[in-house]
Formats: sequence, C-alpha cells, structure tokens
Amino acid sequence: MKSLSLVIFVVGLAINIGNIRALSDDDKKNIHAGILPFIAECSKEYGVTEEQIKEAKEAGQIGSINPCLMGCIFKKVEVIDDKGLFNPDKAEEITKKFLPNEEEQKKALDIIKTCTSVNDQDVSDGAEGCDRAKLLFECFIPFKGQV
Repeated sequence: MKSLSLVIFVVGLAINIGNIRALSDDDKKNIHAGILPFIAECSKEYGVTEEQIKEAKEAGQIGSINPCLMGCIFKKVEVIDDKGLFNPDKAEEITKKFLPNEEEQKKALDIIKTCTSVNDQDVSDGAEGCDRAKLLFECFIPFKGQV
C-alpha cells in the first residue's frame, strides 16, 4: 500500500496530499505514513482493494468508492464522530496543525465552516457515518484546488 496516493482527509479537507502547497515534502510523507494504517484497516474491513482505489482516483471517480471506507477513515482521524456527525472542531485542529500558512489556513477554515452544513442533512445510516462521509467528501470536492 506504500505506493497508494489516496485522496484522504487531511487538514479538514478531502484533498490529495500532493496538492497541499503549504506543506513540505517531508510533511506530506509524514501525513501519508500516518494515515496509511487507517486506509489499510478500513480497506480490509470494507473489501476495497488498493487497485480499486487507484483506478477510481485515476478516473477522477474516488467518490464512487464505498462511502463506508471513507467514513471509516474519517472516523479514525476523528472528523466523523461516534454519532456519525462531522466534527468541525477536530477538522480545525488538524488544519491548524498541518497548514502553517495563515492565508491557506483561513481558506481551509472557511471551507470547513461551509461543509459543517452536512450535519443538517438527513442520512439513513445514523452513527455508521457512511452517508455523512460521502456528503462531506462531496462538499469538499469543489474546493480541492483552493488549498
């Protein structure tokens, strides 16, 4: 799984680590290394292979992957809580930790604030977090290039 470059939730956004301009290559590697165990665990749990993730990413269809995989990863990094809700406070904490540039940090915090609205939407899976994770991911996608 080391070769996997997955769109993951870092700094409160579902963005590709390679697109975070404010981080050094070492910072990106550290974040990626920190999230890989979660990706591996959740992938195994939900039967999603590295190849499926890679193909979806290359096709620009990462959102087509089982939303429970994304929910699992988001729960592991604590941006989806045990009630299945987006935790904007945790997303802000991660943002402040990993985005040193104040201007980019402000943009990310604004996006987090915007996407907090996913908590107001009805979902069918409750505390599971799959549906909310998909909504959250979809909310972040239009902002991908802004941070």
